[in-house]
Amino acid sequence: MTYNKFSFINLVLFSVFISGYAYASPKLNKANLFLDNLNAVCWYKDAKYSEGALIVMADKLFVCANKFDNQDNGQLTWRIADENGQPIPQKPKKSIRIN
Repeated sequence: MTYNKFSFINLVLFSVFISGYAYASPKLNKANLFLDNLNAVCWYKDAKYSEGALIVMADKLFVCANKFDNQDNGQLTWRIADENGQPIPQKPKKSIRIN
């Protein structure tokens, strides 16, 4: 009989704990995140620009392109462009770093 009382007490305490947790963290004002259409973009003045977009900042031409030349689907960033609108290649680093 003590086993049944012990189980009942544990069940009651567990349910009180769960209900208190549910009330402590309401899910109101929850933002929904839809991962259906994720595209890498560059941002400028609260506007999104796709890869290849050209803008002029401080009298220089910038293109939205990959941050690193050797990555095709990496992070996009604004890079200085040549007169044809292509990003100027980055200079390779002279040293090799091993972690």
